[in-house]
Order: sequence, then structure tokens, then C-alpha cells
Amino acid sequence: SRLLVNGLRLMPKPASLTLRYAVGNVLRPGGHTAGILVAIGISVMVIVTVSLVEQALLRQVGESRPVDAPTFFFIDIQPDQTKDFAELVAGQTAGRSPELTPLVRSRLHAVNGDEITIEEERDQEERRDESKEERRRQWYLSREYVLTFGDQLPKGNEVIRGSWWQAAQRFPTPQVSIEDEAARSLGVDVGSHIDLDIQGATIRAEVSSVRKVDWGNFSTNFYMILSPGSLDGAPVTYVGTIRVDPDREIPLQQAVVAAFPNVSAIHVGDVLRNFASVLDRLTLAIRAVALFCLATGGLVMAAALAATRYRRVY
Repeated sequence: SRLLVNGLRLMPKPASLTLRYAVGNVLRPGGHTAGILVAIGISVMVIVTVSLVEQALLRQVGESRPVDAPTFFFIDIQPDQTKDFAELVAGQTAGRSPELTPLVRSRLHAVNGDEITIEEERDQEERRDESKEERRRQWYLSREYVLTFGDQLPKGNEVIRGSWWQAAQRFPTPQVSIEDEAARSLGVDVGSHIDLDIQGATIRAEVSSVRKVDWGNFSTNFYMILSPGSLDGAPVTYVGTIRVDPDREIPLQQAVVAAFPNVSAIHVGDVLRNFASVLDRLTLAIRAVALFCLATGGLVMAAALAATRYRRVY
């Protein structure tokens, strides 16, 4: 702003009387021209930044969805419904079989032999004084974990420490593979032991590997995955995923809801559209506030010009 003002001083005076007086008012002492230019520039920058962030978020969400991402997530499928559910989906999708993943809900009971104690009654001042890392650790200690088991390493998962178990391999102690950030927050690594409370029954598992998880791959991802046979006898539900053609989406959803009222269908496309709608409303609100600030700034500028009118005339 100062370079621009100083550049105007070096320019030859315009021939037009109106332009000459306009430039003279910009360069006059006490005009605060540089400050006003900075204020207007920041306002325009904020508006442009909001628009750029909005477009970048929408583009990132669209690009992060893989071409083979599932169309539907069907949750709360009971064990005795898996066969009929798979047959129904195959009949509606010309023989395509859904991918069924077992789920078991649990909470942490102990980490490396130290029993977990959650302090439920803490005043607001104590929580405010906690560091971000401590709050994150408390979240990992107190949250409910959805477990699964299987032979294959899920898509979008990479073992960064330890090793994944082989198919049909059995262990005297249940093995668990834990996500990297959860392992850091809980203070565990390969060889550590985690006790899990599954509806009052406690099992101890040894950490055999630490995984890096791509949470944006639109697949079923887990903080903890146990080796096959570790959760035998535990209450299991299933989540099913399937990718179908657009013309089969509504008939499939209607057929599943009619045949299995307890099963919830989540349409990935609807979720993304709802996210985009919320984002549009948010950016519209921010733009409205930014434009309001510009309008009020213009009024303040007009008032400042009116207040100094007699000085300029003199």
C-alpha cells in the first residue's frame, strides 16, 4: 500500500481536473490511504480464501472416493440373517455377493496389566488444564471399540511394525493388530498386551502388529483387528458392503428394508451430497458475513470522508 501511494507521488499529474483532485485527496496528509487499502485488501482476501477452501474441499472429497468404493453400507445384520441377506443382494444385483464383515463391540479393560480407570467426575477447570495429548489419550481409553477378526489385511491398511498373521494360523494367545495413532496414544507396541471387556467377559490379546490406516478409502476400517478364533462365542453382528449400478440402487435398498427391517442402509452418495449441502450453506453464511463487513466498512469510510470534508475543502 505504501509503495502504491509513493508511486502515485512520482506519476505526472493527470490533465483532468477531477482525476487531479482525486489523486491529491489520496496523497493528502492524514488521509490514512495505506491503512484503508490494507483493510480492503484483507476483506477481499478473506472472501476469496473462503471460495478457494470450499472448492478445494469439494474437489478433495470427490477425488478421495475410490472408483470401486461401495455404494451401500448395511449395518446390524444378525448372524442368522447373513445367508438370506447375501441371497437377496445377489438376486437384486445379478449375482454380485456382498462383503460381510463381523463386528464385536468392546471396551478397554487393561493395558499391559494396568487396569483402566475412567474419572467421570472432573470439574471443567481440570479438563481445560489438560493438554491435547492427554485429552486424546483419555478418549482412546474410554471409547467403545468395534472389533473384527480375519485372515486378510484390509484394503488401505499397511503394517508398519510387526507382522500380519498367516491364513489358518492359530495362536495360544489371541493376537491383535492396532492402528498406529491408537497405539501411540495408549502407549503400546508390538509385544504389548491389551485386555478387552466384551459384555463382562475379558480376553487378553498380544499386539502382533501396528497398522497405518487410510480412513478416507470408504471401506470398513478398525482400530483393532484380532486373529481368527479370538472372538469365538462373542455376540457378533455384521456389516455388509456392496457396489451396484445406479439403476439398481433404489430397488436394492427397498428390497433389503422390506425383508430385513432391523438392517440400516447407508447410501454413500447421499452422505457425500449431504456433506456438500452443509458445506454450501456454511460458505454462504461466511460469504454473507464477509459482504456485510465490506458494506459496513464502506459506510465507515463514507463517514470518515464526510467528517474530513471541510478540511479537504480548506
